[in-house]
Amino acid sequence: MFNRLSAGSVRPTGGAGGTSPWRSRARRTLTAIVSVTALSVAALPATAFGLGNNRPVYRSCGANYISSGYSGGYSWAQTQRQNGSCAGRLSAGLQYSNGYRVRVYGSSQSAYTSRYGYWSYGLHWGCDYCNVSYT
Repeated sequence: MFNRLSAGSVRPTGGAGGTSPWRSRARRTLTAIVSVTALSVAALPATAFGLGNNRPVYRSCGANYISSGYSGGYSWAQTQRQNGSCAGRLSAGLQYSNGYRVRVYGSSQSAYTSRYGYWSYGLHWGCDYCNVSYT
């Protein structure tokens, strides 16, 4: 149970493996903190990012470039066709923090909308029946 360091001094070993009970307690605490942090990050939504997460989106019928932002008191969202076989009209929209949405229909090449104030997300549809993508 005790190891001799020098004549007259001893230190506790803390049981099996020779680790101190304080060291194993700190390790357990650190493991718990890392686990909770990892689970918190994993629980974040993967599709909604907020204004400005501009990127290409690839769908079965083609590719679109989606973008959004905030400038001069206005939020805006744009969907642009890059390539593909979809001949349908594109849509762009904005979503407010309480879930309220606006949607504007454009042409088969582009759709754009802007609204006063800071909206939470840009919304983008590749055609009328495509799933929405968020920026």
